[in-house]
Amino acid sequence: MPLFLDNHDVEQLLSMKTCMEALEILYRELGEGKAVAAPRSDIHTQTASERTAEAPMAHYLKTMSGATPHFGTAALRFSSDIVAWRSAGGGMRREKLPTMPGNRWLGLVLLFSSSNGELLAIMNDGVLQRMRVGGANGVATKLLARADASRVGLIGSGWQAGAQVMAVCEARRIKTIKVYSPTRANREKFAAETSRLVNVEIVPVDSQAEAVRDVDIVITSTNSRAPFLGPEALREGVHLSCMQRDEANDDALRRCDPLIVHTHLIENDATSSNLRKYDRPGFELKDHPLKRGIDWKALPTLPDLIVGRTPGRESDAEITGFVNNLGVGAQFAAVGAKVYEAARAQGAGRELPLDWFTQDVHP
Repeated sequence: MPLFLDNHDVEQLLSMKTCMEALEILYRELGEGKAVAAPRSDIHTQTASERTAEAPMAHYLKTMSGATPHFGTAALRFSSDIVAWRSAGGGMRREKLPTMPGNRWLGLVLLFSSSNGELLAIMNDGVLQRMRVGGANGVATKLLARADASRVGLIGSGWQAGAQVMAVCEARRIKTIKVYSPTRANREKFAAETSRLVNVEIVPVDSQAEAVRDVDIVITSTNSRAPFLGPEALREGVHLSCMQRDEANDDALRRCDPLIVHTHLIENDATSSNLRKYDRPGFELKDHPLKRGIDWKALPTLPDLIVGRTPGRESDAEITGFVNNLGVGAQFAAVGAKVYEAARAQGAGRELPLDWFTQDVHP
C-alpha cells in the first residue's frame, strides 16, 4: 500500500549525508545518460481573487518529473499556489500566498515504482525540496572546494540557508561560519539555532563584506531577484556556492574557473492572456526573470563534473563556482526513494489503500 509521509516524517527520516549520497548516484546516472529529467513546467492563469486585488495575482501550477534506474523509481513533484506581484525595492517581487485553509501551501511529491508503475508514496514536498537544494550545492562543494576549506561566509538566513549549512558541513570539516542578512534579529536567531544543529560556531556579522572576508567558501542563499555579489567577494582559492542564479553578478561568475551549473534544462512557461495586461516595467511572471550576460548552456553541468567530462579544481589558487540554476524532478526520485526505504524500515507514515489510485480500465 502507498505511504503518506508529511514534512515531519521526512525530516525525521532523511539526513543530509543520505541526501547527498543519493544525489551523487543520480548525477552520475544523469551524466551517463541513464537517469531522466524533464524540463519544469510553469503554468500561470487568472484567479478569481485577482479581479478585486490591488496587485497582479495568478494561480501558479508547477510540475517537474524524472526517473532513476539505480533506485528503480520515478517521481512527479507539483505545487499549486496563488501568487501575487507586489512592489518592492523599485521593482516587483513575486510572493506565494498561504491561501489554503489554515494559511497553508500545497506541494506534493508522488513516488512511483519503475518495476510495475505502482504508487509507492505521497509526500509533502517542503522538507524534501529544501534538502535536495542544499544537497546539490553540498555535492558541488565536495567536488570543487579546497580540501582544507574550513571557513564559510553565508549570505542569507532563511529556511533554505539552514540546509546549505548542513550540506557544507557534510562536504568539508567546517570550523567557523559567518552569516549576514539585512535584518539583525533574523541573522542572530539563525546563528543561535543553526550552530546547535551542526555543532559549528556561527557568528552573525553586520555586513556582506565582513561575511565574505577571509573565508574559503562563500554561500549565497537568498530570495533575491537581482545580483548583489560582486567579484570583490572572491579571493584566491575560494569556492562560490550559489543557491540560485540571480545572486552573483556576471563579473563574479566570470572569475570562477571552473564555473559549474546544475542543469541545462530551462522552464517551460504557459501563461493566460489575461495576465498580459500587467505588461509594464518591473513585472515578470517567471521566478528568475532577469536576463544575464552568462550563457548557462555553454557551461558544464554537475553531472558532467561527476563523470569527469569536465575537470574540477586543479589547484588551490583557483576560484571555483557552482550555480544551482534550476532543480530537476529526478532529484525527488532519488532522494524520495531513500526516504521511502527508511519509512518502510521504521514503520513511519500512514498507509493508504492502493485501490484508491488504481482502476480497472485503461485510459
